Amino acid sequence: MRIKLNMDQDWKLFVGDLSPRTSTEGWGGAKARAYDFGATAISLDDSGWTATDVPNDFVVSGDYTRKSAGENELQKIPAMESVDSRHFAGGCLEGKIAWYRKHFALPEGCEEKRVILYFDGIFRDSTIYLNEYLVGAHKGGYDSFWLDITDFVSFTGDNLLAVRVDASGREGWWYEGGGIYRHVALEICDTVSIAPWGVFISPAVDLKNKSAVISIKTEIASKNINAGEIQLKTEIIAPDSLSVCEAAKLLQLEAWENKNVSQEFHIEDVMLWDLDNPLLYKAVSSIYIDGRLADRCITSFGVRDIYFDAQKGFFLNGTHLKIKGVCCHHDHAVGGIAANDCIQEYRLRQLKKMGANAYRSAHHMPTQELLEMCDRIGMLVFDETRRMSSCEDDLTALRTMVKRDRNHPSVFLWGIGNEEVFSQDKSETARTTRTMKMEVKKLDPTRPVTSAVVCWNGKERFSTAQNYIPVTKNLDVMGFNYCAQAWDDYHASVPDQPVIITEASSNSGTRGCYSTNEAAAKYYIYDDDNAEKVKSGKNAVRRGIAEQEWKLCSEREYLAGIFIWTGIDYRGEPTPLGWPAVYSQFGVFDYCCFPKDNFYYYKSWWGEEDVLHIFPHWTFPGMEGRNLPVFCFSNLEEIELFVNGQSCGRQKMEKNGYLEWKDVTYFPGAVTAKGYRNGQLVLEKKITTAGVPSRIEAEIFRETQQTAEKQTIILNFSIVDENSNIVPYADNELSFEAEGGRILGCANGNPGDHSPENIPLKRAFGGRVQLVVQADRKQTVKVRVKTAALPEQVFEVK
Repeated sequence: MRIKLNMDQDWKLFVGDLSPRTSTEGWGGAKARAYDFGATAISLDDSGWTATDVPNDFVVSGDYTRKSAGENELQKIPAMESVDSRHFAGGCLEGKIAWYRKHFALPEGCEEKRVILYFDGIFRDSTIYLNEYLVGAHKGGYDSFWLDITDFVSFTGDNLLAVRVDASGREGWWYEGGGIYRHVALEICDTVSIAPWGVFISPAVDLKNKSAVISIKTEIASKNINAGEIQLKTEIIAPDSLSVCEAAKLLQLEAWENKNVSQEFHIEDVMLWDLDNPLLYKAVSSIYIDGRLADRCITSFGVRDIYFDAQKGFFLNGTHLKIKGVCCHHDHAVGGIAANDCIQEYRLRQLKKMGANAYRSAHHMPTQELLEMCDRIGMLVFDETRRMSSCEDDLTALRTMVKRDRNHPSVFLWGIGNEEVFSQDKSETARTTRTMKMEVKKLDPTRPVTSAVVCWNGKERFSTAQNYIPVTKNLDVMGFNYCAQAWDDYHASVPDQPVIITEASSNSGTRGCYSTNEAAAKYYIYDDDNAEKVKSGKNAVRRGIAEQEWKLCSEREYLAGIFIWTGIDYRGEPTPLGWPAVYSQFGVFDYCCFPKDNFYYYKSWWGEEDVLHIFPHWTFPGMEGRNLPVFCFSNLEEIELFVNGQSCGRQKMEKNGYLEWKDVTYFPGAVTAKGYRNGQLVLEKKITTAGVPSRIEAEIFRETQQTAEKQTIILNFSIVDENSNIVPYADNELSFEAEGGRILGCANGNPGDHSPENIPLKRAFGGRVQLVVQADRKQTVKVRVKTAALPEQVFEVK
């Protein structure tokens, strides 16, 4: 039977380079098992190395640095006119080289088995050694890979795994971190087994008769030195855990052969996967040899029907669905790119609260765990490869993405390129598009292929997309990044091709800040003086851009939907600000995934609930008697605003719009909004001037599908007054202690904060701090919070 071992725990880390610096150093390039020196030597004493678990990002704990570059490098950064170097665009943290080492032993009785080592992601160039043998190397920073290490492993003794990671190179123009930043696993299986990512499940749904035909292709790998007969048995388990059908097939396997086997199943009264009821089936694939169970693999899948119509948009299970999507990079406060499952689920659930129904993994394949979460909670995924290229290395990465991810019902669209400004209008790119598309279709003919096109060639911007038609007509779905002026023109020119907006602007800005101050890394999109306050000038004038693009999309039936840039802030690309900002501010959520005001804009027009939100906060010491505008995000028909009991007027809300009351005079007290529908009061929202900090409150998040021994817990702290109002100017320095757990770090979402996040000390920003704790799942964790002038508080988490 197949055994899967988690390999995340008990690694040793050394940041810096050691021999062997290349795989040909010493006798390495000439002889087998020649790496008995340096970091790969079994005899090396690594007791002075740092103990760590993976996923791990060793770059994130470095110091921020400012490096400028010449104009030539500036011009090579897509759409980053206000960023003065690629280093700055990448978040101002230096990529480095590091070594990881791990000792492990195999379970007893595995001598006749095969051993497969899985890395879900290493950034970036990695060289893998086992027991002083070179066992593999991998360049791509975002694609998963596996190695058959059977011939190099010790079945009865200790094993040493050593991995050199060179993160000094770049693939993107955002913060990319470095290290073994996704999960690592070991699988021990029979000499005849199901190949890695070897099951492909393809449901064809008959919506009228509520039935489905499930086609399953299974790749079986034999490492036997003799031919023989085997039986493949496949059983389908319904979401209610009942077996619905099964089939068995006998086949002859030649020695050392891989063979593909096809089976077909008919299901009546099928239970469909959709966003509100994400129901999942399981396929249990078993291999028997002479009646002995040799291997078993369980694959989750969903039964759903997806369809893009060139005139009417996107349909899920026969029902029209407007895609309301977010683009997201994968890094987060505290851990950087380290793929913490709890943090990934926290982010997804925050996005779903906003009304988002789709996630674009920008610009690379996501973690397997993220896709499993999207399957489970009901979120569509636009799955994207890192580089648009048909060279063999990049095609291998593309094939890996499709083979690994094609059973996830959440995945509805494959992406093969993003803003290829130097090539997207070239004839060779038409050939590349066809090649990549055909490689996808060979492995998964059920999902469409797109590429994200921008009306810019690196030098000039265009008002139409006519130049790109010879290339983009080869796509199943045309993808537009921005270029709203070209959408209708393109649709008229290529009327039979579906169109989706793969990237569009969101309201950018700093959480809780209502005046732009570039020197403090604060940006407020509604500040009328942004062109004068920010060095990038007109690039900082973005007011209303998000509302305009969503409104244009929502009004066009032919558009399948939109993905906004971005759902969550990320390190790097701080446009339109310069130093000291080191985070982007495009997100609807900040870097801790605390919601900004524009969360409520999207919740108003993407969600189903009644929404009423007004801003700014009403705590501005020293501004008494000054005028300031008040804004409202709501999906109600009419809103009346009151300041300290005096009406400022009643306004009608335009669909997909927002409201503004100009020149409201500030005096401490309360601002109240009353929202009406059909003349009837529906909601009332009141914000009051906050008093002095009184105590600390906490919101706690734990993942819902905990499997690891060490559970991650997120605690979001707010400094509040005696009435539980968050104090927006509170910047108390909080210190933390944890009993029964280990503090991974803390952060505040401030894009200009350069203080370390891997220590238990952080100054609040806008009255908020996020703490991440890792705990033994069997214990109660007690978190102690201390700060000057407030009582010490203890929070317990079981």
